[in-house]
Amino acid sequence: MSKDKKSKKFDHVVEELEAQFHSLQSKLGKAKDDYLKRHEKDFSKAKKKVDELKTKAAKAKAKSQKAAEEAKKKGTKAAQNQWKKAKAAASLLGDSLKEAKDIMSTAEEKLNTAKPFDRKLAARAKALEAFEKEWDKKLKAEEAAKAKKAAARKKKAATKKKAATKKKAVSKKSAAAKKTTTDSGQSE
Repeated sequence: MSKDKKSKKFDHVVEELEAQFHSLQSKLGKAKDDYLKRHEKDFSKAKKKVDELKTKAAKAKAKSQKAAEEAKKKGTKAAQNQWKKAKAAASLLGDSLKEAKDIMSTAEEKLNTAKPFDRKLAARAKALEAFEKEWDKKLKAEEAAKAKKAAARKKKAATKKKAATKKKAVSKKSAAAKKTTTDSGQSE
């Protein structure tokens, strides 16, 4: 683990799991990019090998047939040995071709399995991205609503304070007016 991850403290296990989830999701995203390509590469490599071996096997088979005809015509021991060698080479190439075809079919199966999995990973990443966008919108809306409520409370408090100040001023004026009225009533 890096120093950043070790030094980071989580208040709750949910926060730790969320961080791990995002880490895994980013790793999946990076791995997804080369997952299908790797299987395609393996398949094309196997297909190329099969094609090469097909060509070699076809040449060996033709050579074996030619050697067989030579052996029939000449009937010599050397011609028969040459035919046996050509036949053995063709047989070996046939076995190699069969093995290469098996490898190619396995690679094709893996590729066919990888394609839906790649689509699944892409869909999952897309869904997660959409969820994250919606979540961010929701958090922003909640913050805006809180700010709006706080502004409304401040405005209400300021209005109350202003009204209280006005009320005090009015009551002072009315008290002063009463005092003046009582003072003027007493002076007469």
